[in-house]
Amino acid sequence: MNDNATMPEAAVLFADVTPGTFQQFTALLLERLAVTQLPEMAGMIRLRGRWTDPGRASGKYFYGAKVVDDGGAQAKVEIMASLVASRGIVPGQNVILSGRLVIKSGNYGVEVKLAATDIQLGEQEEAAPTAMVQQGRMTLERLRALSLWRVPFPDRDAISITLIQSTSAAAQVANDCMAELTKLGDAVRVSPVRVNMLDPVAIATAIREATADILMVIRGGGDAADFEVFEDPRVLTAMAEQKAHRVVGLGHTGNATLLDLVADYSANTPAQAGAYVRERVQQRQRLLDEVGKELRLARERAESLEKERNAAQVQLQTSTELLKNARAGIPYWVAVAAFACGAFLVWIAR
Repeated sequence: MNDNATMPEAAVLFADVTPGTFQQFTALLLERLAVTQLPEMAGMIRLRGRWTDPGRASGKYFYGAKVVDDGGAQAKVEIMASLVASRGIVPGQNVILSGRLVIKSGNYGVEVKLAATDIQLGEQEEAAPTAMVQQGRMTLERLRALSLWRVPFPDRDAISITLIQSTSAAAQVANDCMAELTKLGDAVRVSPVRVNMLDPVAIATAIREATADILMVIRGGGDAADFEVFEDPRVLTAMAEQKAHRVVGLGHTGNATLLDLVADYSANTPAQAGAYVRERVQQRQRLLDEVGKELRLARERAESLEKERNAAQVQLQTSTELLKNARAGIPYWVAVAAFACGAFLVWIAR
């Protein structure tokens, strides 16, 4: 075969790309590789090492934080600053981070980071006395000091809901809750707020900033330690000060927290929380329908009585005129017969 014959076949093997497309393609391949090699948690990993440098703080996050092992190898981490502070973690401590791999391909090569959703102290490590850690756990005395008043369910035709849920893409509990709420159609308007469900500061902030008629906090099941955040004083205080009707659906039936005591309604599961709101709204709609029917019946009865009153007035007027005519010389029996005929005609008209 000559060179001219092979060129078209060789050209099929190549794809024309730009540098930007090449970077995106590289990152996509690496991300798919991570998911393929770690299928159980869809790319989630647990990283152990020594927290040496929080990196560059930008907004609410630490970017480029470093975790190293005894051999000197290091890994970069992205994590919320408030989560690190709430755990009382300072540089030099052994930590355990959970999260997923993030691959970024740029002009300076490929960079792999861990987007951490949780951080815990390693064995034999003690939390540093930071301002957040010093707040401590909620005690009975502090719980009694909260204003544990109940907010009634909103009595409105259209209800707004703030739904605080996990940022995890794998969290399907929100779908179970929304499946119940969507049955109400236009009667409810849901505004999802996604936060890290292991970060008490993020949860408390989301609770405080909610302005809807109903506040719902939901999350799926997990380890008992994952639910300690719902007994954090900041979360409980924020919930206690909320003026919306408060609904929580945390974990499964066996998961109970102090937040259940503060809420106006505590569901066993997120789906049950959604069902509670749906049933309350539908119950109100049924009551309104029944009241509407009673009003219509009362209106019809009033109209019937009005007709009877008008007929009675006509009959009375006729009787009065007949009496006047009788006094003027018409025989009495004629007046009585005319009155009887008039009454009979009124009865037929009814």
